[in-house]
Amino acid sequence: MINFGVDLGTTNSLIAKFNHGIVEVFKNPNGFKETLPSVVAFRNDRIMVGDQAKTFAEKDAQSVGSRFKRKMGTTEKIKIKSLNTSKTPVELSSFVLKELKSFVHTGEIPESVVITIPASFDTVQSNATKEAGYLAGFKQVVLLQEPIAASLAFANKDKNTELNNTQWIVYDFGGGTFDVALVKILDGELTVIDHEGDNFLGGGDFDSMIVEKIVIPELNKKGSFTDLEAQMKSGSGKYNRLWPILLHKAEEAKIELTTKQSAEIDLGLVRDLEDENGNTIDSIITITRSDFESAIKEKVDSTAEMIRKILTRNSLQPSDLQFILMVGGSTYVPYLRKRIHELLEIPVNTSIDPTNAIVVGAAYFAANRAIDFQDKNNKYPKVASQFRIRASYSRSSQEKEEVFTAKVEGTVDGLYYRITNQDGSYDSGLKKLSSRIVEDLPLQEGAYNLFAFRVYDAQNNVIPNEFESIQIAQGKYSVAGQMLPEDICLVKDDVSIHDTVLDRLFGKNSLLPAKSKKTVEVGKTIPKGSDIQLRIIVVEGSSDNHSSTNKPIGHLVINGTQISKDLIKGTDIDLTFEMSESRDLTVSAFLNGTGQEFSQVFDPKPRAVPIETLSEEIQLLESKIDSEIDEAESLENYDVVESLNKLKQPIEELIGEASLLSIDDVTDDRFKLEDKKRLLAQQIFLLTAGKKIEKAKADFFEAKREAMDIVSKHGNDIEKHQLNEILAKEHLINNSTNLAKIQSAANDLENIKWRISGRIPEFLQMVFSYLCDKRASMNDEIQAKNLIENGKRHITADAWDLLREVNSRLVDLLPRSEKKHVPGGGLTGIQ
Repeated sequence: MINFGVDLGTTNSLIAKFNHGIVEVFKNPNGFKETLPSVVAFRNDRIMVGDQAKTFAEKDAQSVGSRFKRKMGTTEKIKIKSLNTSKTPVELSSFVLKELKSFVHTGEIPESVVITIPASFDTVQSNATKEAGYLAGFKQVVLLQEPIAASLAFANKDKNTELNNTQWIVYDFGGGTFDVALVKILDGELTVIDHEGDNFLGGGDFDSMIVEKIVIPELNKKGSFTDLEAQMKSGSGKYNRLWPILLHKAEEAKIELTTKQSAEIDLGLVRDLEDENGNTIDSIITITRSDFESAIKEKVDSTAEMIRKILTRNSLQPSDLQFILMVGGSTYVPYLRKRIHELLEIPVNTSIDPTNAIVVGAAYFAANRAIDFQDKNNKYPKVASQFRIRASYSRSSQEKEEVFTAKVEGTVDGLYYRITNQDGSYDSGLKKLSSRIVEDLPLQEGAYNLFAFRVYDAQNNVIPNEFESIQIAQGKYSVAGQMLPEDICLVKDDVSIHDTVLDRLFGKNSLLPAKSKKTVEVGKTIPKGSDIQLRIIVVEGSSDNHSSTNKPIGHLVINGTQISKDLIKGTDIDLTFEMSESRDLTVSAFLNGTGQEFSQVFDPKPRAVPIETLSEEIQLLESKIDSEIDEAESLENYDVVESLNKLKQPIEELIGEASLLSIDDVTDDRFKLEDKKRLLAQQIFLLTAGKKIEKAKADFFEAKREAMDIVSKHGNDIEKHQLNEILAKEHLINNSTNLAKIQSAANDLENIKWRISGRIPEFLQMVFSYLCDKRASMNDEIQAKNLIENGKRHITADAWDLLREVNSRLVDLLPRSEKKHVPGGGLTGIQ
């Protein structure tokens, strides 16, 4: 098994190993602390990680990288003055991971590892974390969501509390990220039911608030400064070296305030601190606990609101929960514990160490994940064997015995097997190896039971095989699967609304791994050898949003140069999407028209947020909401007007916040603002989609009326069946808030209507008359004239099939913009 777990934290990181039922959190050989500060410093040719790097930050803060976890999955780089270059968050994270390896005192060099991530990390951030692991030299990286890790640490610690069939909230407030998750245990398995989170909320933000709300105002009183905060946060600002120094001192004060009523920040210890007039600032700023609590109150209250959202979504009352399990360094803050209990009236559980709970849970999880990587230097090489064993058993069990079954493939003649447990209390005896093995293995209660599986030849010599050990945890809890934090959707063109729609592949809170299949049609002909592309685009975010407001994960591009023959418009493409437990997304496309298959693991592009672009997008958002308000007023939709007006103030505040950012801002404020902008854009879309939904429902019921009428008069059995199938789902459509689903149902009814109309002589004549009136705008006047003459003869001869063909050819001669106005929706129903 992997056995090694890592908590790669924003402020501190840890490494632990599961060994025979016990988790050991390794300590730093220097100082014997479990935690390693996630800080990297560069001094000449020397790289320092941890406490040394934090100390060096006092001397040369601009040569130190810290708090880079929140920039994972972005294009941001941290400038390193001493190197005259920049380092990416992935590179800096890899240095922390390499340093953690030195904590392992057992002589092992871990090559497989479980690394924890916030549950709210998106796919891009998750992939960046894996990349850091590979860059650090690990050959296998499995990701685990932090709330699950915390739950495993809590559920598997020695205690008498009965947890089966219970549910609770995990409240994970770390140094840089926040997660809250609803967890349930059923039949010995942990499952995350629902979750909320904020990738830009953590203890580091408490430090920032101390600096912004307490320290900077005091500095402005004691000296002469112009826009001090902006100068501290700008990469080229006069006081930019102060920002990381004061954050460090604020962190120390915050920690001190957990046990004391006040703390001091001695500005006299900040080297060469002078104001713009050259006056030295040498004073002590006293921060009281009440000052600190006042500064963080709004943020703490926002976390309680996330819990309320989960309770509401899952129809739960506070009394339905056992407790709120608190983990993460920030939960040491007494006010936070008190305030959450006060607001929610749910017991707060602080029975596990909030600092190491995540890494302990990661090690438990690693104990149930097999090492699996291909490498010629792998110290666990695949054994070449004349047979192969496929075993099936539960790695966690609440029973006293567990059934072990195995299928053996290959030559088994003259071979034997034997299963023994580690303490010698069980021995299956020597048995003939056959194609099927079934054994009842006795388990010691509350322990990790280790069994050896050996294969022998007729002379009782051991035959090496790739499956040699069985591990079953009795009375311990395992994970049913990791959940998906957001919907994963396919972006599809919808010609009927001249826009894109989202087709959900995997729903929020789906258990991973997961697989989904879709069949789509090619929207345009792609000639063999051409530069025309077929693009399959996948985004992350609610399927109720517009595709432009969701985060792109990646796309599979198939060029005309790659296909073996022309791909005709309307040809089916069979798509298969697979997402692994560690959030690797693989897409496969089978082209029915060519018989070819294309497959690719999506490599999500890092998130880029230039400040100029962000400001422009926020300004556009303001223009959009103004135009939407005008439109809603013209339609006398005053409820929508009121709701949109409520969003104007947050947008104006966003404009103000963006205007304060310098072009070379070194904080992660731009990403916070980009998240706020995306959320506001989604809210505007959902509000304005309301009027579109009402119109779509009206269109559906009008299409229903017309379809029922024409089907009853002229429809065949197939069309009657299709109509009944649609009408059977009418109540779902009437209650739906998904615009695309309502429009799709209306289009299905329209298609039935026009298909039947295409067989009715009166309709064909009406279409022909309409096309005759459009003759002047057709591309080929001579051909149009000949077709019209033929059409007149077909009407005289009652040759309706031939008239239908003439109509279709006349439509082809129309300009693209005119085709959609032809009765029947262009070509639909008249070909």
